Order: sequence, then C-alpha cells, then structure tokens
Amino acid sequence: MKQCDYIFQMQRLSVNDGEGIRTTIFFKGCNLRCKWCANPESWSFTPQIMFFSHKCSSCGHCLNICPSHANELTDKNKIIFHSDICISCNACIDVCSAKARQTMGRNFSFTEVMTEIKKDMIFYEQSGGGVTFSGGEPLLHPDYIEKLLVYCQQLGISTAVESCGFFNFSQCRHLIEQFDMIFFDIKIMNDDLHINYTGQSNKKILQNIAQATQLNPNIIIRVPLINNINTDIANFEKLTYFMKKNKLNKIELLPYHSLGYEKMLSLGKSANKYTPPSTDTFLIKWEPHTRDFSRELGDQTSQYV
Repeated sequence: MKQCDYIFQMQRLSVNDGEGIRTTIFFKGCNLRCKWCANPESWSFTPQIMFFSHKCSSCGHCLNICPSHANELTDKNKIIFHSDICISCNACIDVCSAKARQTMGRNFSFTEVMTEIKKDMIFYEQSGGGVTFSGGEPLLHPDYIEKLLVYCQQLGISTAVESCGFFNFSQCRHLIEQFDMIFFDIKIMNDDLHINYTGQSNKKILQNIAQATQLNPNIIIRVPLINNINTDIANFEKLTYFMKKNKLNKIELLPYHSLGYEKMLSLGKSANKYTPPSTDTFLIKWEPHTRDFSRELGDQTSQYV
C-alpha cells in the first residue's frame, strides 16, 4: 500500500527557512528521534492527536466517546491521555469544549497545497523568497515533492528543502539536482553519540550529504547547538574536516530552544529540557574552527529539523 503524504502545517510569511519571505510546507514522517526535536509531531507518517493537559477542564466528555478508551480519569479528577492506544479518530476533539486537543496532519491535495503557495507570489517576487519543503523529512515523499517542485519551477518560484539527511538517495537524486537551496542538518559527528541521541547512525546521513555536493553546490549545513552534547571542540574539528573535504562552505549554528518540550508531553512522550550554549562560549571555543566558512549564528527562535 502506498504511503500517504500527510502534511501537518503550511506556514506562510516564513523568514527562517531560506532567503526572503517563504511558504514552508511541513511533511509528516521522520526516521530520526532527536531528543531535542522541535517538531516531534512530525515523526509519525500518520495523523496524531496532541493533548494539552493545561487546557483540559476535566469535563469527561472524551471518556465515553473514545472507541479505544485512550482517556482515563484519575482520582484527582485529571484526564490522562494514553496516546499509544489512540487511533486518531478525532471523536474526542469533536466533544472537547476546552480545545485541549488538536489533530496534527492530514492528506492535503496537490491543488490545496499549490493554492496556498500561490497566495504569496507577490512576496516571493519582492523579497527573493519562495517555497521551502520541511518536516519531518520531506525527502521521504519524493513523488509528491517532485510534483510540487515542477509546478513551482513553471511559476518561477524558488524552492528549498530542509533535510535531516536520512533518506533514500537513489530515489531523490533528480530532486537534489533541482532545488535552489538545500539545508542539511548535521547533529553530531560521533556515530555512537548520534545513535544515542537520534536513534540512528549518522553514516547514511554523511554519505548522502557528500553525494549531494556532487549534484548541487547550493548547500548549507545546519547544526543545532545543544550544550554538553555537540558543543565540544572534537565535534567541531570533525565537522569542519568533513565540510572542507566535501567543499561545503556555508554553516548555520542554531542554539537549542525548548519549543518541542511541551509538544513531546502533549504526544504522551517523555521529554527532557536541554540548554543552549552562551554566545561567549561560541566566540571563544568554536570561532577558530568555523572562521573559514560563511557562518550565521541563529537565535533561540530559529527552527531546525
């Protein structure tokens, strides 16, 4: 059965996902499980329900209507949502007067997406912006992305993609060649640490990035900076060696933010808060290792995959 191409957000007037003013399309589905992820609602390929307990009034309407009995009332009159047995039928959302629940992801048609994209044509033209495909991992949806990419090209709309690098390269080779800009995340260079904090080896990621440099010169490396996890000198030495070896000359350093923390909890997942490094730490420790690259230091509201 063909995997559906679910989208969980279409963000207009975005300024953090490439040049100029952009529309960013967020696809569901990712094979990484980064513990600091800003968009954990993107992990699953299918729609999910998020439960924001601080909004819940404990009215109890969700208890009897749920066919899988995913809601439980505690002796303290609090609702607990068991996301692991939820079937995302949306019955609880329909009866939740407190608006404590939200479904993330639906199967937008090609026409719906392009209608949204075309709303801001004037802003793309005036700012040098365009469309960015993000997620999740957008390159896990190559057929759908190709349709959107071709149509954007016909309209003269610039295209970019934000990728964690974990995808089937042979399925995406023809797409890699056509994007006007590609943002690749490199979380951690040490493979053991990468497995521990993301759930996957980085070998495929680094191999895909290296291959992509042979097809498209417009690549920017992004590094989410999480204090005491990937901020050591050894990590940056390995990173800069990899970048020089593959003739990559642009890097964006994005300090950790905690926007994904509450999302993790609303999805019924365990969550940890991390800390970003200080700007002073960056200047002292990392500047010598990144001075050879075109560099941008983001703020704590910057988005990353």
